[in-house]
Amino acid sequence: MSLLNNLFNSVKEGMAVRATVPLLGLKEGRRAHCVYGKEQAPVFTLAFPNSDLAIDQVDTARPCMVMFDFVNQTVTVAAAIQAIREPYTLELVAKETVSHTHVRNFFRVDASTKVAASEIPQEETPQDSEGWRLLGDTIDLSGSGILCSFNEPLEQDVRAKIELTLPTKGMEVIVARGHVVRCRKIEECLYHTALHFDEIDPESQDKIMACCFELQRRYLRMRVRLESINAA
Repeated sequence: MSLLNNLFNSVKEGMAVRATVPLLGLKEGRRAHCVYGKEQAPVFTLAFPNSDLAIDQVDTARPCMVMFDFVNQTVTVAAAIQAIREPYTLELVAKETVSHTHVRNFFRVDASTKVAASEIPQEETPQDSEGWRLLGDTIDLSGSGILCSFNEPLEQDVRAKIELTLPTKGMEVIVARGHVVRCRKIEECLYHTALHFDEIDPESQDKIMACCFELQRRYLRMRVRLESINAA
């Protein structure tokens, strides 16, 4: 609990944080930006003033993952949802900090980079036959999957070969196999598709996580500079 006490002693009222909020009937939580509110630790609140989060659909029986972004690190806390306050506010109780291994499943960062999803050939498929292949861009990245945009839809649970270009200096391409978690039509010829990694080697997964942390550090440095400029 000392780690949590140190965390809450350093977090300021009104700090912008990120949370993965569990929703009823959905296996994957909803990621949203929110505002931290101080209470008597380990109790705290999260307000979602500018979010379309369906507060009445929050699953209070499952934990919420809350990410506190600092200049040198990101700390993730697993918290139980104690109550739903109106309007658009959750009351939570911090239970524990989450290890790097578990963070892979929850830590995401906004990132736009090239991605391709293609059909995984079946054993009986002729070698010269061409399957489907979609090219698009990512919206966010994590060690367990990606959210991306394509100009065509993919059905839920469809398996795919995923080729992800890391937005780093070397532009390394990561290859994995996964499946479609969900696909939502945004407008004509634009679909947001969530892909989960089912088969990915540990080294490639670590490279994605390293990329996520590096991008997050860039965003934080940019935020600090902007706050300094606005305060001048």
